[in-house]
Amino acid sequence: LLGVSVLNIGVFQALLFVAAYRLPGGVAAILGATQPLMVLGWVWLLEQRRPRWPVALAALLGVGGMAMLLYAPGPGWDGVGVAAAAGGAAAMALGSYLTQRWQGVGLPVLALTGWQLTLGGLCLLPLAWGLEPALPPLRVGQGLAYGYLSLCGALLAYALWFRGMRRLPAVAVSSLGLLSPLSAALLGACWLGQTLHGWALLGWLITLGSVLVVQLASRRTRG
Repeated sequence: LLGVSVLNIGVFQALLFVAAYRLPGGVAAILGATQPLMVLGWVWLLEQRRPRWPVALAALLGVGGMAMLLYAPGPGWDGVGVAAAAGGAAAMALGSYLTQRWQGVGLPVLALTGWQLTLGGLCLLPLAWGLEPALPPLRVGQGLAYGYLSLCGALLAYALWFRGMRRLPAVAVSSLGLLSPLSAALLGACWLGQTLHGWALLGWLITLGSVLVVQLASRRTRG
């Protein structure tokens, strides 16, 4: 339990925020989209089970589609940020694979989620204490936003994630993470008047198709 908590929460969250601070959001999302491929890689490495080619191809197309959707030419390929984004994706991929393989170490979903958030948070506490400035006083709106992120963005999201790990192949669950940038682009188009056209629209469609193909093609295999 401690090992998967460190991978899924401690290492992943730390590297995620390093990448977020050092990379443009689009670059970080592109590197994060490699997580399904990394899940397949861990399965191949640890179980000597080669991935089915439709799943691998669809996962690869998801990375390409994400690049078409989000990549903007210009500076942003910071070495530390790239390493953090790739390392975070690899840690989460391994943690997801092990969580599924060990079937959540026999705990109910909410207990598994709570313990992983607690243990992972305790691993991050020394870093936050030593490296981060003190949290300023929170106004009411900020406190509500913090509560929303804690309950919905962490507890509920991870509970659904780990529940999915018990019902779907790990690569299928990992590929669902690609829906987050797709949803953001769609919300931007609906609420902010942003437009998707040309290569960006094609990338959006390719990424969505990649997610759907991974779900369908991975039903007959675990990993």
